[in-house]
Amino acid sequence: MRRLLLLACLAGLALPARAEPVRFVAFGDMPYCRPEAPERCAAEEGRVARLMATINAARPAFSIFVGDTKGGAELCTDDTLLRAFTWMGLADHPLVYTPGDNEWTDCWQDRAGRFDPQERLALLRQRFFAGTGSLGRRPMPLVRQAAPTVENARWMRDGVLFLTLHVPGSNNGRPAEPGEPAARSLPQGEAALAEFTARDAANRAWLAEGFAAAPEARAAVISIQADMFYRQVCGHGYDSGYRAIRDAIARAAAAFGRPVLLINGDSHVFVHHEPLEAAPNLTRLIVPGEDDVQAVVVTLDPAAEKPFRFELIGEAGVPPQRPPCAGYTSSMRSTRSG
Repeated sequence: MRRLLLLACLAGLALPARAEPVRFVAFGDMPYCRPEAPERCAAEEGRVARLMATINAARPAFSIFVGDTKGGAELCTDDTLLRAFTWMGLADHPLVYTPGDNEWTDCWQDRAGRFDPQERLALLRQRFFAGTGSLGRRPMPLVRQAAPTVENARWMRDGVLFLTLHVPGSNNGRPAEPGEPAARSLPQGEAALAEFTARDAANRAWLAEGFAAAPEARAAVISIQADMFYRQVCGHGYDSGYRAIRDAIARAAAAFGRPVLLINGDSHVFVHHEPLEAAPNLTRLIVPGEDDVQAVVVTLDPAAEKPFRFELIGEAGVPPQRPPCAGYTSSMRSTRSG
């Protein structure tokens, strides 16, 4: 080995250096203001502002917010949907956002004010995704999908592919199939089905295009809002809106063969595990939220035996948020993936 090093030096050749880990932050599902206690909203917004200061102190390369900028029972007014600009603007680094169900999919419900979900989605696209760059005080350039799904983005950092897919909760905005549980809580009508069908196809196309554009990537990170595995882990709930994109992610990860991290919010509890037998190289991370105003610092080292390290920062609730079901066990909540 010493001889090889000497020959390299004599030849003026630089030996390939080991690439540095990528360090970023993932969070979502906050602030959750409750109409029955409006006096607490300022306190919840203050908790998020303090979390942003904590994230800034961690000095991440960027942060990713995986949807739900409001509680499900808050009215979907312009002011409520756009208030996220205030605290997202506190990020002194690039911030990438993908929408959740509370911002538009569920806005048709009585508790949210019976707004037109597609009109609310149009507002989000116009205001949060008008440019090609990220949010935050120091935006970074992004590659965006063509209209209408301009919220889908991708970028590279130190040889790692990052991409967002617009997959929100409430069954990905898809009306329930006949006999599917929880149908009353899901969107209704042909317009909702048509919107879902087009966006689901766009998501799968964006996923394929992202991996095709970065064949030499050391790893990949996919960020969405929905907990697509809730039915598999918890044994109940809807699933028809997630099958196609979940299968597409499984195929893409298996074909990629290198470390893949799938980040989502929606279930408000910090867990990580390997949910796909067909793609053992894929780790899934759920970020906390709602009562637990916390974020996850992710350190990604594709060359390491355990490529992902997770660290919680921020303020847990009192008591801390409980898992949505017994399937999300404590064994999924160590600080390292294995």
